[in-house]
Amino acid sequence: MTTYIHQCLIVTASMAPLARQLTAAVAGPAGEGMFVVPLSPTGAEPATHFISTGMIEDTMLAPLQSAETLHELSGVPLETCEALLASSDISDDQPEVALARLNLQLISE
Repeated sequence: MTTYIHQCLIVTASMAPLARQLTAAVAGPAGEGMFVVPLSPTGAEPATHFISTGMIEDTMLAPLQSAETLHELSGVPLETCEALLASSDISDDQPEVALARLNLQLISE
């Protein structure tokens, strides 16, 4: 039986393309379309971060917590996986809590 957990994932804009690639590669179709909601400290462009939040399979938690596991599953160099995780905010916070903690806002169009 699949167990789902809530996660709030925030990545820097510079790491967002890699995060999108990795989530699609590691999670398959469930990982597509992640990290498309832009954020910034002012709520205006340019985006400094991107957020993805919601329920994920609990098996996806290990790659979010371990650069080594992410590297093994994706084939992306370990140093790149370390940089991605080090620059990301990964929590079980509700999005409003994570955004307030990081002083970020959704970019309104």
